[in-house]
Amino acid sequence: MARIKLTDIERLMLANQYEILSLLKKEGSYARVAEELREGHEWLYSQSFDYFSPNMPESDAEHVVTILGIFSDLRDSYAQLADKSGIEPHQVQFSGFDGNNESDLLCFSRALRKSDRFVETISEHGKNSHMPTTDTYRRMIAKWRELGEPHYPYDKETMLAILAARVHPENRK
Repeated sequence: MARIKLTDIERLMLANQYEILSLLKKEGSYARVAEELREGHEWLYSQSFDYFSPNMPESDAEHVVTILGIFSDLRDSYAQLADKSGIEPHQVQFSGFDGNNESDLLCFSRALRKSDRFVETISEHGKNSHMPTTDTYRRMIAKWRELGEPHYPYDKETMLAILAARVHPENRK
């Protein structure tokens, strides 16, 4: 990760904020960081910012929000279907994102849940699929768009078409 570069004025403002935190929280680490910032020890104070993640690209955020919306509509539409044949309950449940390969997407979905968004779709601690899901979700979104971005509630045919897109074309019989 690239180091955060601070101007002298930014260092001064942050040092003052850390000093205030040290007085309020009575913890030594805040005073130490304030001192490192004032003294210009970039290597030391930059360690305090190692937990910062880069901003997520808008396209990735849109991908997550779109697939969560589709799964929300799938789940709720399934609950209203009179004839559920051909669709299993687990198929309309959000599978999550891979913690190893899609950790930024997983973290964003967890942040959405913490912000009281998609609470019925995302489990309390997010969902680690333990396998990459991006390609599968892209196919589902493409099918949803091909169908004209249908609105809730989905009819059974729409649901079956979106769910069929989960399977890679090479694996279809």
